[in-house]
Amino acid sequence: MREIGNVIISEEVWQKRFACNLDKCLGRCCQYGDLGAPISEEEEQTIAANLDNVAPLLKKQNLQLLRGGISEKYKGNLHIVEIAENTPCPLSFTDEKGIILCSLHSYALEKRLPLLSVKPLWCSLFPLIIKKTATGWLINCHIPEFCHSTDDPQPLLLSFADLLETLFGNEWVEEVRRAYQQQAETEQGKSA
Repeated sequence: MREIGNVIISEEVWQKRFACNLDKCLGRCCQYGDLGAPISEEEEQTIAANLDNVAPLLKKQNLQLLRGGISEKYKGNLHIVEIAENTPCPLSFTDEKGIILCSLHSYALEKRLPLLSVKPLWCSLFPLIIKKTATGWLINCHIPEFCHSTDDPQPLLLSFADLLETLFGNEWVEEVRRAYQQQAETEQGKSA
């Protein structure tokens, strides 16, 4: 376990080298699960505010479902409403290559908006799992079998450096980079 600022990082996250390869996984993280992605009330409002913007990308039945309510509660927590277990998220669409894509992500890219201003945190950072606590943040990960990484990826945390910077600031990301650099120098010194 590592602690940088008020963020506790699991050793698995620290050691894992991973960068999503959509061409191999086909966006299945937006499909599998027994609940929709967890969201905050603010994220629910953001999705509702952008529903008309992403409507052209969505199937009619998905749009109808979402207009009936963006979220559902489970054990007191909000989740994106789900069509059925292990069915693509109602906010997703499938491209010509069969890749499941997020309409919110596509809209943010098209309009050059900061991703986290439109797309929920959980969805944006998967397979990282980030939780806010009373004293800071916890970062863990869950990489299902259907996830595939690019060849020779950088550390998982650095794969999401731009989004983590939005959450924790540039200085935090630079501190993470320095810690990885120190680790690499120490490992080189041991092997020399």
